[in-house]
Amino acid sequence: MVAFNNKTLVAIASKLILTAIAARCATAFVVLPNRAFVTPTTKSPSFRRSLSPTSDKISTRLSLPSTRAVLKDLLDLEVRNEKKDLSDDLSDDEKVWEVIDLTIKILRQLSEVDSVGVGMNEECCGNTERERERRNIERRYRVRKSVILRQLSEVDSVGELAKVLVGLDISLISEATDAKGKVEKNHPFIIKTIELLEAFQKLKNKVSPMSMGYGTYPNHPEFPNYNLSTMMKKMEGNDPPPLEYFFSPKKVVQLIGRVVESVIGEGLRKDDVEKAPNTEAKYEEMFTKSKILGIPNPLNFRPKPNSFNYWEDDKYIARQFLCGVNPVMIRVAKSKGEISDDLVNYFGSGFLQDLIKEKRLFYVSYDDLLELNVNPHQAYPLPMNANATQDQPRYFYAPIALFLLDISRNELDILGIQLERNINSRVYTKGNSGEDEWLFIKSCLTTADTQFHEWVSHLGRTHLSVEPHIIAIHNTLRQTKHPIYTFVKPLCPDTLLLNWAARNSLASYKANSTGDYICSVGCGQFMQLIQKMWSRYSFFEQSALPLELASRGFDEDFEMPAYLYREDGLKLWNAYGGFAADFVSEVYASDADVSSDKKLQEWAKETASPDHASVPGFPKSFQAKATLVKVLQTLMWMTSGLHAAVNFPQYEYYAYAPNKPFNQRAELPKSSVTRESIFDNAFPLTSLEEGTVIPIAILLTAPSHHCIDELEENFSTVGKKSYAKFQVKLKEIQDEIEKRNKAAAKNKQPVYDYLNPCVVPASIDI
Repeated sequence: MVAFNNKTLVAIASKLILTAIAARCATAFVVLPNRAFVTPTTKSPSFRRSLSPTSDKISTRLSLPSTRAVLKDLLDLEVRNEKKDLSDDLSDDEKVWEVIDLTIKILRQLSEVDSVGVGMNEECCGNTERERERRNIERRYRVRKSVILRQLSEVDSVGELAKVLVGLDISLISEATDAKGKVEKNHPFIIKTIELLEAFQKLKNKVSPMSMGYGTYPNHPEFPNYNLSTMMKKMEGNDPPPLEYFFSPKKVVQLIGRVVESVIGEGLRKDDVEKAPNTEAKYEEMFTKSKILGIPNPLNFRPKPNSFNYWEDDKYIARQFLCGVNPVMIRVAKSKGEISDDLVNYFGSGFLQDLIKEKRLFYVSYDDLLELNVNPHQAYPLPMNANATQDQPRYFYAPIALFLLDISRNELDILGIQLERNINSRVYTKGNSGEDEWLFIKSCLTTADTQFHEWVSHLGRTHLSVEPHIIAIHNTLRQTKHPIYTFVKPLCPDTLLLNWAARNSLASYKANSTGDYICSVGCGQFMQLIQKMWSRYSFFEQSALPLELASRGFDEDFEMPAYLYREDGLKLWNAYGGFAADFVSEVYASDADVSSDKKLQEWAKETASPDHASVPGFPKSFQAKATLVKVLQTLMWMTSGLHAAVNFPQYEYYAYAPNKPFNQRAELPKSSVTRESIFDNAFPLTSLEEGTVIPIAILLTAPSHHCIDELEENFSTVGKKSYAKFQVKLKEIQDEIEKRNKAAAKNKQPVYDYLNPCVVPASIDI
């Protein structure tokens, strides 16, 4: 047993005491013995703001379901972290399988135990015997709580701390397990994770193939006549990827910790959410307190995002189109023909033309939503949910919104919103709408943007678009350990596993698909949106940052310092280009060397071939160093900067549903609309936000263990000099971003840290 000094012991005891104070229901205490204790290791002062809603880059160790393991975890934590026992090494297959087995056991126990406190409350309604049993448990809990608090206050040795933990484990865990009975599971997200891991276990005795096959997406059963086979290629069949693409043991432990933290956070707030006087108050009560009695809350696992304070502000909403979770949608208006006649007629041709000349008029237009046939879409649609009543509609509009940039070119505001595309459709503005009506109109806009962000900008343009590239790399460069594989290898980890998991959860074609009940358009229709995006896709035009920006009107000489995604993105893009050029020059002396490299040509051919990866616009061969450099630069941007920009802001902007709703449960009323009716009838169900959206957002914003500035081991031989030079450039970019953010924070202005090199993963690893 490791001996801790008194200072460390007091810190542990203090944390447990605060834990006890923070826990306000039996649910929380039931799971507390199995919580993940974390130790932050901050790399950047602004890291907390940029990625994680709960902690900085962390190493976690989740306890086994026994008191001795809980105690051992507490006492060994810092020693394990120092020794780096939780490595990223995937070479030991048995260790990986051991971690998978352990993960399933932990999640299963977590789902069963937590269902007592939450699930019993639901099942007990109207059941006198069950209600009496629940009250007895809570009564015994309250008595035990006072004893535990007293014991913790008297702890002065490791032995006494162990006794307290033993008492906590026996009195609450076993009691709750005995009382569970037939309580229904209350964390479908956890149950789905268990199912996916069990599916992965089936590959344990299979030999990983040397090469991987390509498959096409089948048509969705709700829309059997819509052809999805023309989408980007995916892994053949529905089996998980080879073991080498599974999460590292260290990452598995980290993600378990995030899941546990999410469950604890929900448990801590459950009572207050249920007791809240109205729906708006319920949304607010979902978040944990940052402090308790003036002391930082160690269980602040669901902190209140900044969007809670500003979501009604028009300029805050407008800023999200530049620096929020979907900064790739907004366009520069270069002619009146790009926007609707109704908007032109309402604001006046001359006024809009002047703004266009000044480069101060911008717009978003969700045209592809118009082509979706089912609106409203049902949360549990037929034919996948044969016995489900079709009474949970999800509505969506296809709005066009105009934005006005101020004279200083630093602040964007909403000019007007058109929801319908009919002749003489109404144009809504803040001035011609009632206060509550304007609130509803803005939510229609943000709901439409959510459909595009989550499924097109995020899932489609990063995760699924990168998948055929990884398969092609696996089949060619990886097989021969080609020098160029050294460059692309860090761009590949975890993506194939995540995509396979998404197809079996968020984008599942089966009953109770998360994509169906969580969003307005539903799974079958967001697959159509992705297909439409891919039908227009070309590798360089849509994935090379300068060309993509130019396609939306943001040319190289366009002045707009407020567009921080563009400002920071181009800094990274240029750094990637310099790194790729230096690396290629280390490997190849001339263009002739490139064109004569047969293995390199095989990679190009496989990636471009319609029978293989079939990536539109990818070079069919490499004849010059410059072409190879551009390809490597673009691939690195797709997997790192682009994904970081559309993934990591999710907790900040989605955790509080009114800011960016995933679905809309009502149309704009023809009669008057009230704030209360919007919360009660239009915004997503609080249970969906609390039990699904927030947990997913917490998980998807887990910090990476291999960011672009910490890849020294990968470039220890080939590309060593190039990478060292690249790191120097990244540090310069980091310093620039942090200096700007520090000044913004000092002036109480929002910061943008999502493209800070020290927090940008090299691959799509979450």
